This record gives sequence, structure tokens and C-alpha cells, in this order.
Amino acid sequence: MKISENGVAFVAAHEGFVSKAYLDSAGVLTIGYGFTMRSAVFAAYWRAKVGRALKRSDTITRAEADEVLARLIAEEYEIYARKFFGDGLMQTQFDAVVSVVYNLGPRSLKWKWAAALRQGDVAEAARRLRTTGTTAGGRKLAGLVNRRADEAALLQYGEYGLAHARAPGSGKADVREAQTGLKRLGFDPGSIDGWAGEKTKAAVLAYQRQHPDLIADGIVGPATMAQIRADLTSLKKPVSKVIATVAAASSGGGAFGVPWIWVAGIGLAVFLVAGVFAAWLNRDAISRLIAVWRTSGEART
Repeated sequence: MKISENGVAFVAAHEGFVSKAYLDSAGVLTIGYGFTMRSAVFAAYWRAKVGRALKRSDTITRAEADEVLARLIAEEYEIYARKFFGDGLMQTQFDAVVSVVYNLGPRSLKWKWAAALRQGDVAEAARRLRTTGTTAGGRKLAGLVNRRADEAALLQYGEYGLAHARAPGSGKADVREAQTGLKRLGFDPGSIDGWAGEKTKAAVLAYQRQHPDLIADGIVGPATMAQIRADLTSLKKPVSKVIATVAAASSGGGAFGVPWIWVAGIGLAVFLVAGVFAAWLNRDAISRLIAVWRTSGEART
């Protein structure tokens, strides 16, 4: 059995096409329909094309990506589905399985949803699939939740939903996540309502223009969403480190009988030093925020 044309379109719709290389939520350089140098097929294709590994400035056309996607599925992912399930699946079920393996990797076939499907309990397999592999970096992501729901529907009911397939960043939960992140980063998207209205598009466009690696199109695609998450993470880490350091200093001081006024002074010094260090680490993000605030201030005068 091979994946159908509808199955390939289903995978493409959920992966989302990105023409310029970017770092995904896991920090892996990605392009096209989720292509990385970890794929032997893509790596061979890319090295034959440009003579080196993928770089941040690289681009790919949709036609090229469509060709690579078909080869990638045929040569790297279908084989796992056939090996695990044999000829025991309907076409729509096979397409759903390939989509899951493409997104989560062959290891996902060792999980409970796949065991239920192999035993012929399609309803149980779909139920378990809806809550499988929906997090990245310890956070539940709306795009993954949406994808599992659509894969489960395809698995159980044979519904591709291609007329309204949700590309990454197009669902309400995806847009709400983007709006929340943009607001925290200093870009006003308007109401956090999950609707990509004009104000949200303007905020996305302003954010993209502050990131030369992003294509400024006002659309929250995979690359833009990954960058928003990365910026939020980079701003949170130094703060948590400061809190942990001050807490450790405080507890240590009390344990060894050091006067609390000394502990407070040491804690303040650590806080200031860590704050300067955090500002240096996030100097690019901070400079982008200052530029946005300055622009908005000029617009009000």
C-alpha cells in the first residue's frame, strides 16, 4: 500500500510550507514541509543541489518541496507503516498513520494508539491518538493538538477535511497563542480572541520585519510561530535563573548563620549582575522591542 494523493495533501497542509530555512520549536534548522538534515533523503537531495548542509539563508520553491515531500514519504515513512501494519489497513487509515509517523517519527508506532489499531480497535486508537504527541519542549502546542484531532478523524471516519485543513497558525488556538506571545514581546495584536484580524496581521508584520530571517507577509506560519516561542523562552530563562540563584543564596546564608542583611545585599548584587547579563543575552530581542516602542511613540506624537 502507498499513500494516496489526498494523504500527501493532508501531510502538506498540516506541516505548512516555508520557503526560507528557520529554526523550529526544538531548535532544528528546517525548510519546506518540515525538512531537516536529519532526513537521509532530504540531506542527499540538498547536498546534491547546493553541495553543503542547510543554512539559515537557504530557500526552496514550493515545486521543489512538493517533489521532496513525495520522495520523503515514499522512501522514509511508508515503509514503517507497511512493516508495522502489513496490509491490514484501509487507505484512509494508512494515510493517517503515515502522517503521524512523518510528524512524530517511527517511535510513535510503539505507543498505545498504534497497538490498539493493530488489534483492530480503531475507535480506541483514535481516542488515544488525540492526546498523543501534543507537546514540544514540555509545552502543549495548539498546532499539534489540531493535527492529532484531524489524524484521529481520518483514522476513524476517513475524513480528510482538505477543504478546511488547518495549516499551522490558522486555527483559533494557534492564533490565540501567537497573539499572547506577540503582546508579551511588545507587539499589540489587539484582543486575544483567536481571530487573525487586521490588527493582529499588522502586529505579525511588524514582528516579522524585526526578524530578517522571517518573510514579512503578516501570516503566522511555522517559522514565525517558532521564532515567537524562541523569543519568549529566551526572555524567561534569565529571570528563572536569577530567582533560583537568589533563593539558593538566601537558604545557604540562613543555614550557615550569615546575617540576613548580608544575604539581602548579596542577593541584590546577584540580581543586578544577572540582570545585566540577561540584558546582554537578549540584546537583540530588547533592541527590537525598543525599536517598536519608539515607532509607536512617534506615531502618537
